[in-house]
Amino acid sequence: MPKYTVNLSDVPEGHELPPLLQKVGEWVGKQDHGTLGWFDGLVAEAVPKEWSPEKADRLRAAAFSFLSLADGSLLLLVKPGGKAPPAVALLGSEGETQTVANSLEEFLALWSKGETEVHDLDDEEAGDGREALAAWLKKNKIKAPKTEDFDFSAWLDGDAKPAAPRPSAAAPAFTPTDIMAKLSPKTRQVASVLGRRADAPEVIAYVTEVLGKKLPASTSENNDSVNISAPKKGVELVLSHEILHDAFPPIPKTAKTFIPYVSTAWVRAAVGEDVLGVPWKPKSEAEVTKVLGPPTGRKAAFANEDELTVAYWLYSLDTEGLLELELEFDELVTVTLTAKGSGDLARYPDVTTGLFVGYAVTRGLLDTSRFPAHQGLLAKIARREAQGSELVKQAMPRGLWTSHLRDEEALQTLLWRWFHNMNDLWIKKDLIKVFGKRSTESGHDAPKLTDDTWDAVDKAAPTLDKRFAAFIKK
Repeated sequence: MPKYTVNLSDVPEGHELPPLLQKVGEWVGKQDHGTLGWFDGLVAEAVPKEWSPEKADRLRAAAFSFLSLADGSLLLLVKPGGKAPPAVALLGSEGETQTVANSLEEFLALWSKGETEVHDLDDEEAGDGREALAAWLKKNKIKAPKTEDFDFSAWLDGDAKPAAPRPSAAAPAFTPTDIMAKLSPKTRQVASVLGRRADAPEVIAYVTEVLGKKLPASTSENNDSVNISAPKKGVELVLSHEILHDAFPPIPKTAKTFIPYVSTAWVRAAVGEDVLGVPWKPKSEAEVTKVLGPPTGRKAAFANEDELTVAYWLYSLDTEGLLELELEFDELVTVTLTAKGSGDLARYPDVTTGLFVGYAVTRGLLDTSRFPAHQGLLAKIARREAQGSELVKQAMPRGLWTSHLRDEEALQTLLWRWFHNMNDLWIKKDLIKVFGKRSTESGHDAPKLTDDTWDAVDKAAPTLDKRFAAFIKK
């Protein structure tokens, strides 16, 4: 059986190899490949300049890579500055960044438990050697030092300040509904942190003390959400700064990092209690209905399917309708708690977004009540005195959402598929038929359209009228 490769002797200039990394490297080099994760070995290398040319000098001066993952992501040892020990951070192959551990000692402890939140190191299929690593740490009396949390993503921004000031509100003031009191204690505890900021004391206490997990200090433009999984507790959380609802504005921390909210939670059978009296393995939908009454509705199992086969029961957890609990039955029970956000149709609007918005205003597809501060502009668009792109620019700083359109399930489903190229539906495909095709700088096809003028809207209208015929009010 091949062993892991270890080459830590050639540390990049300006850096020193921590004795602990040298020592654990000697041990890792004796372990069978695939028993500690999906990687080839421990190798000290300079951070590639290509990862971020504008930040390369700072990265290479303060950090070096010691482990390369299968997808090209790198684990770094980073000098945070001051008296803090070197931290372990992830440079993702897709541009994502995150702190893995505040020290090498902490990283090794997390690695031995399969809790680094790095999939290639935590995968159960490649974890046969973790108990041996834990035993090695115990034998060598390796313990993590107490140190302040290091935020690698924010550190990368350096002194860069947020482009927009932080919103003053800590979070919406959630007034619980009667359903909250009916939840079992552990599920109610999960619900109590839903929609809260990651820096809220109750969130910090729940994640670190109840779940025993590390709390991400921030999210970023390249990594807008972070999962916290505690399978033995029966809970998984998602923290994100991208809840598409006006009640949850992004909270900038630095120019490109944000303080996230608890946006989603899944409660599973390992939580050790039922939810609203429903057993985790009911024999049939009828058994769930006997407890909860008729389902709220039915939906497709997947976004690209039309058959409504999955029964669900939906409950508001606060009086403003910002927090929801959904229980689904599809052979098994699934319980999801969410801070209610919208669907993202066009995160980065372009000329086609403006054209569609102008068209949607004239056909009554837009929910104009969503824009109380822009009624004058909406009236001008309706009179064809202003373009749809003006509304996008002034009223949709975070892009076009499903909630900007009429709240009809069939319309929302069609829009989602049309904007996301699903089920042979695609806005670009329709508009290329109307305006012809051009190639973008990235080599993708796009319609020959440079301005969402009313002439352009009129030219596209017959195609769009056909696409949305079922929803245009006569």
